[in-house]
Amino acid sequence: MKLGYLKYHYYFIVIVYFQASLLSQESSNENLAIHHFMQGEFLLNQGNYALAVLEFQDALNFDPNASTIHISIADAYRRLGRANHAENHLKIAIDLDPGDFSAREMLGHIYLINRDYSAAEGIFLTLSKMDSLNDGYITILADLAKFEENWDLAINYYEKAFELNPQNYKSIDNALQICLSAQLFNRAESICLKILNYDSENITYWQTYKQITAYNKNYDNTLNAILEIERISGTSIKLLLEKSAIKEEQSKNEEAVNHLVEALIIDSLHLEVIQRLVALYIDNNNYIDADFYNQKILDNYKDDPSGYINASIIALNNSSPNEAIRYLKLKIEDLGDNYSANYLLGTSYYQIDDLTNSEKFLTNALKLFPGSRASKHTLAMIYDQTGLWLKSDSLYLDLISTDSTDAQAYNNFAYSLVERNANLELALEMSMIANKIVPESSPYLDTLGWIYFKLEQYEKALSYVQKSYGLDDSNPVILEHLADILKATNQSSKANLIYMQAIDIGGDSLSIQKKIIIE
Repeated sequence: MKLGYLKYHYYFIVIVYFQASLLSQESSNENLAIHHFMQGEFLLNQGNYALAVLEFQDALNFDPNASTIHISIADAYRRLGRANHAENHLKIAIDLDPGDFSAREMLGHIYLINRDYSAAEGIFLTLSKMDSLNDGYITILADLAKFEENWDLAINYYEKAFELNPQNYKSIDNALQICLSAQLFNRAESICLKILNYDSENITYWQTYKQITAYNKNYDNTLNAILEIERISGTSIKLLLEKSAIKEEQSKNEEAVNHLVEALIIDSLHLEVIQRLVALYIDNNNYIDADFYNQKILDNYKDDPSGYINASIIALNNSSPNEAIRYLKLKIEDLGDNYSANYLLGTSYYQIDDLTNSEKFLTNALKLFPGSRASKHTLAMIYDQTGLWLKSDSLYLDLISTDSTDAQAYNNFAYSLVERNANLELALEMSMIANKIVPESSPYLDTLGWIYFKLEQYEKALSYVQKSYGLDDSNPVILEHLADILKATNQSSKANLIYMQAIDIGGDSLSIQKKIIIE
């Protein structure tokens, strides 16, 4: 950093004045000025600032237009803490010699010490124009802008200082830290890369660049950073996990899996790696491989809850809720305060129609995670099925108010209302919103058609339920609704055939048979 008072060395000053004296042979006043100046400089260097001032004053009496003497006495006053006197002499020195850097620089520092930042800024702006290649002046301007929280200006100055002097890492690091603090992450990425272009072996900045690019979702740059870190320090399980996570974000699941398998070569029983591998397989509906690797957790980490939770997820996705319950009950004492375990148990019990236990565990799940929309949805259906409509309505309204795009909440609320013949107009409104959010949904179209049926608008009812049937012809509820509409419009023969189809695919035989008209 090119910065520091341009203070004349004592002996240099002596020589200059001595030569001037010999050459010019001017008046004795000038010689006396030199003598007192030399004495002042000696005392200044000895730390005797008060006596130095006296000598400099005597020198000025003999030569008041010597800018160098004004600078030296200003320096003495500055060291004595008499900033006002120093400032006055420096201003005189600048007037006498406008091109003198040392006077302006010392004055600027005095302003900084006195916290007169506006005046200091003016001084260093002038100096930066006088010496445009001095990164020290630019750095001070950057510091002033930072102090004033003028982030953009501070960053610009710090970057300029670094461009003038690539060794000035403190400046560019200041720019980076401001960007991070002010959450200017795109600019932080650019600055960090600028540093790395000068110092490609700096692993600390590669780590920072990796984090910034990941936040910015510039995943190709993140992967490049990881590769550079591997080049410098070698690969590791941590880096392979990070590469896998990035590939997953890019929906390159096969590559994500490959990085995890590579990590298992380093440590075949690394718990986090196996957990990530199981999660990836589950997310991609590969329950065979998920079960294979999850067994490693169950066998080797018997106290870790993830193995049991994973096993229950796999079982549920294989339509085996009883098996899911079995796995979770093995660890239920340790999983009492685990949201996932309570939610999975609640879901599993719901699938086997054990609504009492389902409500119990889903309520626990909701206490552990009040924002769980999945728990609220299933609880609402339980309350609906058990006639606790105040509770179900409250949950549906909560789901809708917290997410206006939750089509399922709108639809299920509408279906609950129509099934109990309560506020059909509201049911119609809710159903229409659900169908607007998801236009081609068989269950949502069926709900809308069923509401029109209840409103005795049979033409509309038939239109929507037929559309629903066209999207899903294997749902016995949709078939029964279609038959009910046909029956209401005096199409008994068609209705009877569809009633029989509904029974054949699992519909409630007893209740449906009561609807069949014997002609």
